[in-house]
Amino acid sequence: MASTLSNVNLTNTNNTHLIKSDNDSELISLNLIFTYPVQWSKYKVMRDFLQNFFDAVGPDKWKDRFSYRREGNSLFLIGHDVSFSYDWLIHIGASTKRNSDQEYYAGYFGEGFKIASLCALRDYNWHIEMKSKDWELEVITTDITVDQESLKSLAYRVWRKHTEERDSVLTISPIDDNGMEIFKCAMLSFFYKGNPLLGKEICSAGPIALYYRSDIEKPEAYPYTSQYYGNGIIFAGFQALGSHPYDLVFCVHNYRSRDRERHNFFRMHVIEIVNSIASSLSPDAAYQVLVVLKDKWYDYPKKRYDFETWYAIVKQLTSIIGSSSEHKDKWKKAYPNLLVARAIEKQDIPGRNKRSQAKIWLENQLTNYRLVQNGFLALDYPELEELCEKHGGFTLTRIPTELERRYISILEQTVEALYSPFLYNQEIPPCYVIKNKKSVWQGMANCIKLNNPVKTAAGYKMRYRLPYVALKHYLFKKGLFGNALSTYLHELSHSFGGHKSKHFIRALSDILEISLVNAPLLTQFEKLWDKIKEDEK
Repeated sequence: MASTLSNVNLTNTNNTHLIKSDNDSELISLNLIFTYPVQWSKYKVMRDFLQNFFDAVGPDKWKDRFSYRREGNSLFLIGHDVSFSYDWLIHIGASTKRNSDQEYYAGYFGEGFKIASLCALRDYNWHIEMKSKDWELEVITTDITVDQESLKSLAYRVWRKHTEERDSVLTISPIDDNGMEIFKCAMLSFFYKGNPLLGKEICSAGPIALYYRSDIEKPEAYPYTSQYYGNGIIFAGFQALGSHPYDLVFCVHNYRSRDRERHNFFRMHVIEIVNSIASSLSPDAAYQVLVVLKDKWYDYPKKRYDFETWYAIVKQLTSIIGSSSEHKDKWKKAYPNLLVARAIEKQDIPGRNKRSQAKIWLENQLTNYRLVQNGFLALDYPELEELCEKHGGFTLTRIPTELERRYISILEQTVEALYSPFLYNQEIPPCYVIKNKKSVWQGMANCIKLNNPVKTAAGYKMRYRLPYVALKHYLFKKGLFGNALSTYLHELSHSFGGHKSKHFIRALSDILEISLVNAPLLTQFEKLWDKIKEDEK
């Protein structure tokens, strides 16, 4: 429906049901078979009736040029200073929006009124009447014949008038309280300034608009994204098509979907819309949005192709804020204790070990730091590992003393005697001592991934080369042979994989079996271990 201002005087818009003789009317069959397999909810029917008025009036004048009222069991929708030819309501695909100068519309396909009328009459027994300009029509059915088969088609009964009206009026009846609630919900699903669901405006430029959410609750039937329900709203093409958990309203007015049903967005579509808006925000707007998205600051993709992560959105916002020295300084004053923690690949065992150590250091700091994604590097925040190293928080190693070297020799002899076919087909890596007294680790291993796994003598695949392993200094004491050996074997087993690797877990199980079978021999090595101090005397 297009808006055409008429110069004739305003006529009475107090509507009553059409009571006219059929002889004064024209019957127009739409050739839309009554059993056409389309089923719209009452909400969709109301939405598409409203959409025609919305596109005719426009979002800027919606509050002034559209009104409705309920009288008895009839609902009247009125577009003020709106008139058009009913020819546009006849043909499927015919739409005044296609060639209009108006920039954006909610509708596009040219079938909303026809399909909405079909479902209203057939599925909900709603009586539909419409009048505009010099005509009035009633939605009815008529009989048609196709290949000698009698069918029922949707039709209009149209009356012509000698005078023209400036307003267009749609009447729906009978309407009950539930129908009115659905209608009001459909009203709120259109974007217009003054929509009570909109809070304070953050920005508005061309087809993009961004608002905080108001305190008004959304109606129960309001459009939402499955499994992503929340206060937030996504308006696309002036219609609410998605939801999210944050108190923000994202709007893309020039969005044009080829989905004629205008189904609600999936979560990936919500992220896509938000990302497209984030890329065009000013530093001030980006700042405000990033504050609201606080629980996504440390969001990283959880899989190779993750279409539901906010990672790219947050990174985009931090980049925009970082481009403004004013907003960057303001941000760092408001949030001084952020630490960047880059994403670490699963196969990066050294990196993961280092991250684990850095996190343990972090837990023991008086300052309450918060980890964030690498996009915050644009705001000049330090990295976790960088700060940990600066304050000596990493587990550092040293060359063992002569006494510690003798203990290590016992461990190496034990491995050579019991475990070497299983663990190695090459030299045992050197063993160092962990000198960081604050470290909570009893042992550690430096792991470098092999491009081609190497088989051990027992047929197991070594996936990592260990330049060295290290044990905590307090393990080199009389009576701690069992603790020292189990820690030593644990670290050597990382040549098969990381802590959660099935290959690593299998290695530990097999080591346990070997140890149980060779318990008497282990006892002999334990005696050698405990004799070291005595020999020293």
